[in-house]
Amino acid sequence: MTGSLMTPGAVGVAVRRARVRKNWTQVELADCAGVTREWVGRLESGSPRLELDKVLKTMSVLGLRIEAPDDETATLADIELADEIAWNMALEGRQLTNQAYDKLLDRVVADRLARGQERGIA
Repeated sequence: MTGSLMTPGAVGVAVRRARVRKNWTQVELADCAGVTREWVGRLESGSPRLELDKVLKTMSVLGLRIEAPDDETATLADIELADEIAWNMALEGRQLTNQAYDKLLDRVVADRLARGQERGIA
């Protein structure tokens, strides 16, 4: 899935998803990118105050790049909705795995696209 990387939160989600797809731990990504595990955790959680050079290096290690907005599929609203659903599930004692979260986000995007096609928007 291609998405807009216009916010720290969106970058964090993209980094986490790419890391999980490679079956890497945060420690393994940190070692490859030359940063600490704690720094990777802050990046994945959407911290707005991280060094741009380190963010870009970490993204590069994962094969990620910042796309132009016209390649947009998942919007920040989609990511926020998936985060809200995941948070509510965690409050109910059903912890989501990274793979389950990715499926949830994919479903949110698919539903949004289907609604747009029904209205002739997509």
